[in-house]
Amino acid sequence: MAMMDINQMGNEVRICAPAKINLFLEVVRKREDGYHDLETVMQEIDLVDNLTFKETEEGVSLDCDDKSIPCGEENLVCKAANLIIQECGIKKGVNISLKKNIPVGAGLGGGSSDAAATLKALNMLWRVGLTDEELMAFAAKLGSDVAFFIKGKTSLCKGRGEIIYPIEVKNKLNYLLIFPHIRIDTITIYKNLKIGLTKNRKDVSFFLDIIERGNAESVGKLLFNRLEEPVFSLYPNLLQLKSFLKQFDFCGLLVSGSGSSIVGLCSSREQAVLNRDKIASIGKGEVFVVTNAVLP
Repeated sequence: MAMMDINQMGNEVRICAPAKINLFLEVVRKREDGYHDLETVMQEIDLVDNLTFKETEEGVSLDCDDKSIPCGEENLVCKAANLIIQECGIKKGVNISLKKNIPVGAGLGGGSSDAAATLKALNMLWRVGLTDEELMAFAAKLGSDVAFFIKGKTSLCKGRGEIIYPIEVKNKLNYLLIFPHIRIDTITIYKNLKIGLTKNRKDVSFFLDIIERGNAESVGKLLFNRLEEPVFSLYPNLLQLKSFLKQFDFCGLLVSGSGSSIVGLCSSREQAVLNRDKIASIGKGEVFVVTNAVLP
């Protein structure tokens, strides 16, 4: 069961857009177009935004309960809606309502997931008939992580993140997500990344062998994120937070994506709840118990 649950009632579609975490992230090289080639393992989790789409006569409008989020044409959700309208010759409009639960600037892909959800929802609302592959091609035009969310679950993503190889993860993994109320701009992190020519590049193949079996203790030992170097350099308080969290019972800890969320892999849901109760009372930020999407 994919986490991006979707249902339609007449001229209205409702959909959940899940967050993602990066369990492995290596930066391969900087490209001539200014982007970076990556090898990253991304996984959907059950922390979701909720979107509602209602057909209108014309135009795209967006309402969001988080007033810090711009709702104009620069928003990825509006860009996704306009892309479908233009590319598919749609003669209708849509009003979109977005309820945010995924923290912004947290390395959790909320904006990208909302954009992918928009493509899927409007494909259903207007009966466009686009395949997943066609939706992924549209998604790649919108942003690096958007294509991952079309199929979701767990995938190895390469290139800018738009080249997707699904991974069959059969077991549930339980995480504690700590968002320390710091919003980080992804572009700033990549600008401060120093890619050494002789650095010890991590090989994702070892991680892929382990993640399919889904044993938390084994996965935890191989969690890796190359972006932690510039994140901790620019935000030393996040390094302090990660060091502080090591006293709790986690199988592994890492920053998700370009931050600022820190993900703690737990041996069980009970352990995740136990850690949440301890850490929430200390006031280090918002704390979420989450699990991954598994195969049906």
